[in-house]
Amino acid sequence: MTRPDPLALWEQTSQDLLAVLRDLTDDDWAKPALPGWSVQDVLAHQAHLESEAAGMPQPEGGRVDIAVEGTRPMTSDITEAGVVARRGRSVAELLDELETACVRRREVLADLDISDLKAPAPGLVGVLGWDLGTWLRNRPIDLWVHEQDIRVATGRPVTTTGVGAQHVAGLMTRVFPTTLRRLPAGTAVVARITGPQGRVLAARVGEDGRAAPFDPSEGSDVTLEMDDVTWLRLTEGRITPDEAQVQVTGDEGIAAIVLGRLNVTP
Repeated sequence: MTRPDPLALWEQTSQDLLAVLRDLTDDDWAKPALPGWSVQDVLAHQAHLESEAAGMPQPEGGRVDIAVEGTRPMTSDITEAGVVARRGRSVAELLDELETACVRRREVLADLDISDLKAPAPGLVGVLGWDLGTWLRNRPIDLWVHEQDIRVATGRPVTTTGVGAQHVAGLMTRVFPTTLRRLPAGTAVVARITGPQGRVLAARVGEDGRAAPFDPSEGSDVTLEMDDVTWLRLTEGRITPDEAQVQVTGDEGIAAIVLGRLNVTP
């Protein structure tokens, strides 16, 4: 399947999130979505980051001082400031801010030169040391993951059929070998995923201690079987291995280690 243009991917994942937000009832907004955050707080979080991407002014207290050398992740103090600064706004105001930010961000980025993805990203993430590739890769992840948080919090099904799910699944496929780090040389693990994002993941540890993909037909020490919702929610850290419905064949100790390392979402 052809990968979508990164800006088109960002636009589609934002519109998918907005479609869910517009469908929520008055009773949905106060429901807990994440530790310390309600559904309305998740909306505020997205309004914050999309408005930053669009170059819009931030409310008082909505930014923290950032002094970095090198690259810094989007830490909780940064995201929490954006949410706390919007706690006095109504749902309607937050939705309006998010919708406006998506339109302005689309206009601002329309002429963005993405020929060099190592070039510095603009705005807040540029201050954090992010390059364009990191920014364009991470925003659709954040949008899709938080759409699923809202779905779960409000009793709606997680969806794995859209371009956001495809994007996240592709990234999680590439990082799967890292879950075998520091395991004994020769350790091989296969994960068989079912569902719209179904695939077979296979990695084996080499003599240098690093794991790399291999042909799963060669056999493995462990086989993990799960659906794509379980797999992606594990990679997002939204469920623990104890909560996951996973069928394990083979060495259960290795399986526990790998499942515990699947949370690799930035």
